[in-house]
Amino acid sequence: MTPEEQNAVKTVATLGVVGLIAGIGALLASKETLTLRIVIGRAMTSVALAVAATSIGVWQNVSLETQIGLAAGIASLGTSGLEAILKKYLRTEK
Repeated sequence: MTPEEQNAVKTVATLGVVGLIAGIGALLASKETLTLRIVIGRAMTSVALAVAATSIGVWQNVSLETQIGLAAGIASLGTSGLEAILKKYLRTEK
């Protein structure tokens, strides 16, 4: 593996762990009844959202610290938070 590939794998793994921690933390702070299915589903979604933050690095030359911050924020919002934001800003007037 080339050094660039190693760096990419390290970045994705770091952002995945950050997303996992942020997502599980948000879930544990909620008053929702926890089941194994909910915990695993939210963990998987949070990791996927956090890893999606690496796409920022494709468009902009940002530091790993910036990507980690974005990953944590995106994972904390979760899919429902992102959906609400997108609905608010992408709403079309009829």
